[in-house]
Amino acid sequence: MNLQITLGQLAEAVKGKLVKGKPETLFNTFITDTRKQKAGDFFWALKGASYDANDFLTTALPGAGGFLAREDALAALKDLPPSVVAVKDTLKALQDLAAWHRQRFEIPLTAITGSNGKSTTKEMLKSIFSAAGETCSNAGNLNNQFGLPLSLLELAPAHKFGVFELGASRRGDIKEIGEVARPTCGIITNIGPSHLEYFGDMETIFETKTELADCLAPGGVLVYNYDDQYLSRLNGRKFPKLTFGRSPEADLRILEGERLKLEYDGRIHEIDLPHAGGHNYYNAAAAAGAALAAGLDFTAIRKGLESYTPPPMRLQELKIKGATVILDAYNSNPQSVGSALKAMLGKPRPLYLMLGDMKELGKHSAHYHTDLGAALAHMGAEKVFLAGPEMKAAAGAYCRAGGSSMEYGESLEDWLPEARELISAGKGSFLIKASRSMKFERIVEGL
Repeated sequence: MNLQITLGQLAEAVKGKLVKGKPETLFNTFITDTRKQKAGDFFWALKGASYDANDFLTTALPGAGGFLAREDALAALKDLPPSVVAVKDTLKALQDLAAWHRQRFEIPLTAITGSNGKSTTKEMLKSIFSAAGETCSNAGNLNNQFGLPLSLLELAPAHKFGVFELGASRRGDIKEIGEVARPTCGIITNIGPSHLEYFGDMETIFETKTELADCLAPGGVLVYNYDDQYLSRLNGRKFPKLTFGRSPEADLRILEGERLKLEYDGRIHEIDLPHAGGHNYYNAAAAAGAALAAGLDFTAIRKGLESYTPPPMRLQELKIKGATVILDAYNSNPQSVGSALKAMLGKPRPLYLMLGDMKELGKHSAHYHTDLGAALAHMGAEKVFLAGPEMKAAAGAYCRAGGSSMEYGESLEDWLPEARELISAGKGSFLIKASRSMKFERIVEGL
């Protein structure tokens, strides 16, 4: 982060008050963690889920170069650092600064949301953009009300493109951060039962994800999955759009075949997509659609997609002593599990499935885990390993559906030694899939 603004500009951008310091003083960056503070650092006091940094300003005070903090918290301090900006809400101030900073750049900027495939699509599009020019994007899971503005503040004059993932767990989340990003292109990958515990129902998920359409910059294009039963309802809306899917009606059509084939404007383009599969064909088509919206051609799209490297723990293929291991332990929900299972159909046998809880499904959890268990019984797996309290419903359904070889445990540790032993034997294919909190990557650690 190198903002190259003044304290006066900062105070104006965040709608705050410069309590102490000279308006012309240069302001480039700030920190949000006192544990990483060095002498002269400017501290931005944010309120998190379990703490409020405004309550710890005295901790940050020694050696601090400045504060941006809540008005009432500053009023309780006897001493102040050299530069101080007061605001009513420090998170809103962060978003205001990011929105102000984003408007300094007239570049193609894509925002991506959806129930599944956001991170993969982001990395694919980043690969395409990076082949054409320097690209700014959010790192890791910095895709929420805090992470998105922090990511946008990394935009610099050298950047020719921007691509940012937008996460949501409640209605209004996409609108809140989408209005900060003001993308020239928005992607909605799909609508599925993710974070149902917080959303409540599928209709609310649809309404939340499609908030992105109202956040686009003037003339912005929405790229979305034509085949999705929910997103297809957008077809009649009057705004610039580019659709992708297997339907003949999609603007960017995915054609069947072992290689990725995309039909656009009457021409077919073949791409050697690494880590190919039906799920990644959709992600690649979404990325290609956004690249087209940004003015790139298929030469650039092909170059970027063919050099794409998947993010860790997202359908990541590992070779361990001859065994094929698909590590997909970053997140899990009914839709992503379905995609992962399909990805295993063409893998070498014997097949082993190691699955953990799909979290954040709320009252719908038993239903989805039961459906999964019944489906697993017909996968032809040599053995199925299930772990977690939610997976107990899947284990029962697996047995009722006639499944013949399954190991269930309340926790991963109940069958971890056997799982590691099977992988170490170096034969067959293994799917490792669970929600992040299950930490299923432990199955392959050290192997």
